Amino acid sequence: MVDEQALEETVIEKIKLDLAQWAHYEKTSIGPFFVLRMVFLTPGFQFVFARRVQEAVVHVPFIGRLLRRIFWWASCLAFGSELAIGAQIGGGLYVPHPFGIVVGCSRLGRRIHLLQNVTIGRKTAEDARDPVIGDDVTITAGAVVLGAITVGEGATIGANSVVLADVPPHTIAIGAPARILVSRGTAVAAGPT
Repeated sequence: MVDEQALEETVIEKIKLDLAQWAHYEKTSIGPFFVLRMVFLTPGFQFVFARRVQEAVVHVPFIGRLLRRIFWWASCLAFGSELAIGAQIGGGLYVPHPFGIVVGCSRLGRRIHLLQNVTIGRKTAEDARDPVIGDDVTITAGAVVLGAITVGEGATIGANSVVLADVPPHTIAIGAPARILVSRGTAVAAGPT
């Protein structure tokens, strides 16, 4: 489940967690040169940082919502990806290849790892809600997560998988439609979920 506290973090707290996640994956420490490289030379971090700027400017009196929409539109054009304005995203977002990603008004926890061409959203307009993605989830290239479902904490969605049902915590979902594997690699469910 998504930690409600994660969604209440300040923008600065989210940026710090974003930087910590990037430093973790690059096996380095956070210093001034690392931060400058992330902000000016790393497209994936620029995509995440653009989201954090949108979350900050919305609080500007009178014109905040307009500024957020302008920054959102510019980031969609620049990266060919969309994180919906209504999406709630915790700190620690790691997107090394920020292209072809579409995230609807979903709730994403902390330390989420998204690869290129991921789609997260509703199956139909009649769905009760968008997916909820727990903390520490990895969604690999080309995966599709659709419907009013929950992806549990620590789960991994395999490349090109189509997830249409809940994914339990600390499991792996692979295939189209996805089937669930426990983290040790033995099948829990033989058929589609």
